[in-house]
Amino acid sequence: MKNILRTAALVALALAAAGCTSMNSKNDISPKLASLRTMGYRIAVMPFAVTAPSDGFLSDSLAPVGELLSFQTNRAAPMRDQLGRLLRTDVVAWLQQSDFEVVDPWQSDTQLAHAGFQPEQLRNPANAHELARLLGVDGVLFGDLRSWNRSYYVLQATAEVALHLELLDGSSRERLFAADRTETIGSGLSGGPTGYLSVATEPLAGLRGANLRELTRSVARNAVTDLNGGALGNNPGPLTPRLTVIGLAQEHMGPFQAGERLDVVAVGSPDCEVCFDVGRLRTHVPMQLTQRHPDPRGERATYLGHYIVQPGDTAGPLPLSATIRRGAARSNVTSHYRWEGELSLQGTPQH
Repeated sequence: MKNILRTAALVALALAAAGCTSMNSKNDISPKLASLRTMGYRIAVMPFAVTAPSDGFLSDSLAPVGELLSFQTNRAAPMRDQLGRLLRTDVVAWLQQSDFEVVDPWQSDTQLAHAGFQPEQLRNPANAHELARLLGVDGVLFGDLRSWNRSYYVLQATAEVALHLELLDGSSRERLFAADRTETIGSGLSGGPTGYLSVATEPLAGLRGANLRELTRSVARNAVTDLNGGALGNNPGPLTPRLTVIGLAQEHMGPFQAGERLDVVAVGSPDCEVCFDVGRLRTHVPMQLTQRHPDPRGERATYLGHYIVQPGDTAGPLPLSATIRRGAARSNVTSHYRWEGELSLQGTPQH
């Protein structure tokens, strides 16, 4: 009799909790952050760590969870890597509705890879100062998915997602923001048990990929809302445009002579206005988007431009630089880059 009563109580508890959601958050915010946001604080979002415990970790071997990652291009990657990219993508998307200027993740990843940074270094807040210096940003945002786990209580299954965000200032190394946000969703039977099959499968059915997807979006949105002072804008703004390559399209020996064509190539964010300068001699030479490059980390594009050396263009050495610009409703976001080499022009003197 006692066992029957105990089972009945557990079933009642599960039914009462069916479909419930809950959230918990703890924030540490610097008083400086509000004023920094108003000045157009520029941040880079590093790849997220995933330190969720292995016990109860939602593996992609479970069919209901497999739906969640069906959109991923690289499903051969480890489950933890896929989840890290998923949460990072969500956070960056919500940041587009914030007061922050955000560096395109593909651009920052490529630039740091070229600088020799290893994945584990990109996830270490101790490297914030050096990362900010190389990327030319004000601050660096780090993330850690600390829970991606499921628990079972008789007829009740509960999924939990916990995200840690931390923003460090690149110059002062000060921690401007830290948040620990945990959200859960529970699923149980909506009516009395109708048989062993429904008892075993209904809690799982309530935690299908669609529900988990909404839970991850919610965690990311609420964490970014806290980072942005409690509210987000109505319309997403653009990611800060970036270039990862700027230079001559072809090698050239010696100074450029009059009549020779100087071809410049740049690779970076698509659908932007790009131009190059040859010192102060020739400025704002337009470049055209010639090719798009699909990539799981974000589309990029190749831009080409050229200048015909004119008689009288005798100068050198000159810096070669490029500007990429993307218009927005709030402002025009522009980034400047300089080629590591120098040019010499030796056009025929005018008569």
